[in-house]
Amino acid sequence: MTLMRMKMEEIIPPQQAKNQFQNSPYYTQQREPVTLDIFDFDSTLFLSPLLSCNLWHSSFIDFITTENLLGPGWWRDIRSLQVDALDSQWKGFWNEDIVSQVKQSMLDPTHMTVLLTGRRYHPFHQLIESVLAAKGLRFDVVGLRPDPAQVFEQNQFMFNFEPNVFATTMEFKTCFLVQMLQNVPTLKNIVMWDDRTAHIGAFRNYLKMMVCQKIIETGNIISVPAAKPKYNPVWELETVQKMISRHNDAVTELKNKGKLLQENVFIEANGKVMSSNNMFGLKKVPAIPILELDDELSKRLKSMFEPDYIQDLSTMTHSEWELDYAEVPEYFGTSVLLVEPVSHHNEFTILARSKATLEDGMVLQVQLSQDKLILPLWYRPSSFNHLSRKTYTWIPVPEINSLRGNFGYHELITIETL
Repeated sequence: MTLMRMKMEEIIPPQQAKNQFQNSPYYTQQREPVTLDIFDFDSTLFLSPLLSCNLWHSSFIDFITTENLLGPGWWRDIRSLQVDALDSQWKGFWNEDIVSQVKQSMLDPTHMTVLLTGRRYHPFHQLIESVLAAKGLRFDVVGLRPDPAQVFEQNQFMFNFEPNVFATTMEFKTCFLVQMLQNVPTLKNIVMWDDRTAHIGAFRNYLKMMVCQKIIETGNIISVPAAKPKYNPVWELETVQKMISRHNDAVTELKNKGKLLQENVFIEANGKVMSSNNMFGLKKVPAIPILELDDELSKRLKSMFEPDYIQDLSTMTHSEWELDYAEVPEYFGTSVLLVEPVSHHNEFTILARSKATLEDGMVLQVQLSQDKLILPLWYRPSSFNHLSRKTYTWIPVPEINSLRGNFGYHELITIETL
């Protein structure tokens, strides 16, 4: 259970957290702000890269996000933020709506503008400072989770078994809030921006309790739709392969010295128990039964339905940055999603199309034997696991008969031991 501390005597701030405040731009100022504006980083302000569920098996995503199993783990590995955007101020990786809110807060002397993230101080502090500076965002304080308090530089891509100061990101963030109220006693109000549903609910209750105990006068949290960057499967695969290669090199080096990792982390994946002392590779596994279309039919469907897709989207209003930089539906149009494998029926009829939206893309309703199924044309890669469970508004189309596909499986990438 996450500790939700509210008073300074309940916490012992780690030295690194104290240093972040004392080294901040605000520390030397003579302002007395009354409102604390706190912005989350990943998927709130910044379009942090994520792994796409149309490429990666859920077991692998669980695997790579487990700390100290494959190197430090995705959220502690600096390569998860190393995108090729240094020469363009990370153009295409910003939620411009939130950037505007940050800049508005920065201009108001009665507001204290803070970036608060669960990203670790090591190894992210220099990279995040560069990212913010490139956008011209000068926060009064940047708070990164100080777990661990120090790390050896030569170990930055490997494992980290220094004890954590905080059990969870939520515990760190609530302790940070208490410390800020202690350090800046003029603060009376707190406004937070966050994208994570679980955090939003927890912080909403936490701020209510703070108001009830008269620690602050008002507390509000603004729910931000999670913002993801453009689909970039090449970057995803290259980054994961680098992480695996570095992990394997580290394990090999230790074994050559007759050593094992200080602490062995285990996880069950694909019916096998794997540990951080293993060496790993990638493999594809069959995941979802499909009726696969050939390239000619896929291109034909795109040509037929793209005018409707464009027309539907033209009637909707969207932020320019969303269309240019954020994740949007991509055209796939390669397969009918089946409920179960089929052996004899491979001929289907198109009955209807969905109304296209930037959120859900466009899918076709098809009939295969007695079953009504979907053939996704455009969709967001991050929504792949939910395509069959979505509710669509169907628009009938003239029936297109005698279309064929070949039975197969949509394959996803997962981990294997070597």
